[in-house]
This record gives sequence, structure tokens and C-alpha cells, in this order.
Amino acid sequence: MKNQVIKVLFVVGALLFSQCESGLPSTQPIDELQLSGAGAGNSSIEALCNCLQDNYPIETLTATESAALLFMREEEKLARDVYLKLKEKWGLQVFANIAKAEQRHMDATLCLINKYNLTDPVGNNGAGVFQHVTLQSLYTSLVNQGEQSKIAALKVGGKIEDLDIYDLLQNGSNVDNTDILAVFEELKKGSRNHLRAFTSNLASLNETYQPEFIDQALFDEIINSAHERGAGLCATNCTAQGNGPNRKKTCNANQQGSCANGNNTPNCNNNAGQNQGNGNGRGRRNGG
Repeated sequence: MKNQVIKVLFVVGALLFSQCESGLPSTQPIDELQLSGAGAGNSSIEALCNCLQDNYPIETLTATESAALLFMREEEKLARDVYLKLKEKWGLQVFANIAKAEQRHMDATLCLINKYNLTDPVGNNGAGVFQHVTLQSLYTSLVNQGEQSKIAALKVGGKIEDLDIYDLLQNGSNVDNTDILAVFEELKKGSRNHLRAFTSNLASLNETYQPEFIDQALFDEIINSAHERGAGLCATNCTAQGNGPNRKKTCNANQQGSCANGNNTPNCNNNAGQNQGNGNGRGRRNGG
């Protein structure tokens, strides 16, 4: 295990472009973790948790990794809560659609928290309420920015996904648990799709989003590449080794997150966003 705090936004799923009543291009979420082995079309939280329980071994977590999972759970709540607030303010369907995706990202994180018997930091906290003081401050800052105008709101969406991708790239190499790596890969893919959605909405208004966290070359590669779909988290071609919850399984590489390590193989679905950013001193900011 590597002992560095992982700060990431959790994002999963895919988006299709459509038109909403406001006249702006929106997104129609299909946002279903594709659970091969969990039942065709079954996208319930129970199926997702069973997928992560049954297809990946339980591996020891360091204190740092435990803290990272708890942080990620609240960070997904941040994205969901900001998008719901901005949907309420501006009525743009893109925020409602992606907020639904963020709820599933929260669900995925909760599956891992329960799998490792950690205490959920979200609990019964309402919208805009966070245990982590940095996330509390970030939520306030992002909402304030997004309430200035519709364009500002869409740029806040871009900023959240930009930061998500940056954090995943910076911190993904610090984890070696196979279930976490597999989820991280799905989240990167989801964040890239969400970033494409927000930049498309901005383009319809003759506006652009300039990346603040990932480098320009990586940003251009993402928004100029196709919408991504993939095999999903659970493999259909697994060979179990041993018995019980700690049994090991060997699965098809493109279905168990080997791409999370940046492997440039034919089984990796769209490598856009898997190269490290240039850094440039950029890291987490409180919405600034």
C-alpha cells in the first residue's frame, strides 16, 4: 500500500447528448455501471455492491487509504449537491442529469465503505453539509460562483470535473487494491464524459471552459474524443482461487480495471485522460 492521501472526485457512467426545454444541449444519463456478472440491465445499488464484493478480493487498507475512501464519499456528495443547487437556480437539465450520476458515484463509494467496515461520513447530513471543512468551504465557493450566471454555472461544472480528473490522475497510482483501482477507472471515464457535456453546453452559448487543473493538451484530447463506454466493473471471465470472502479471482483485464494503472493495451477503453498532467503547481483549491 502507498501512504499518500487520495483526493478525488468519484465519477461513473456515460452521457448522451439531447436538447432540453431551455434550448441548451443537455445530457441524458444512461449512467449505469455495466455489471456483467451482476445481471443484464441490473443497475441497482445492491447489484453494484454485490459486484464489488464478489468479483474483487478484500484487501488490507492502510489508515491513509481508509481516510481517502471516506473523503471520496463526501467529495461525490459535493458534486451532487452543487449540481442540484445550480439546477434549482437556473433550471438547466444538464445539472439534474449529472446530479443523478453523482448519486450513483456516492453509491459506489458507499459500497466500498461498507465492504471495508468503515463508518460513512455522510450519514444523514443534508444538502450542503459536510464533515470535512475543506469540502464545506469548497461547496460554498462553487455555489457562489455558479449563482452569478448560467455561463458561470456551466463553468463551475467544468471546474468540478476538471479537478476530478486531475485528482484521479495524481492519486490513482497510490492505490493497489484491485476494487478501488477498478472503481477509479470507471470514475475517470465518467468525469471525462461529464466534462464533455459541460463544454458542449458552453459551446452552444459561444463560450469555452479553460482548464485550471489538468494541462491544456490533455483537456483538448478529452473534449475532442468520443463519448466513452466500457466493459464495466465486473468480469464475466473470472477464475476463482480458494474459498471465502478473501478468495482471489483472475479476470479479463479490460473488465477489472487494469487500465487504471495507465496500461496502454488494446483492452483499455479510450486512453484519453490516463496520462499525467504537467502539474504546474496546480492542486486542490477552494473554488478559486
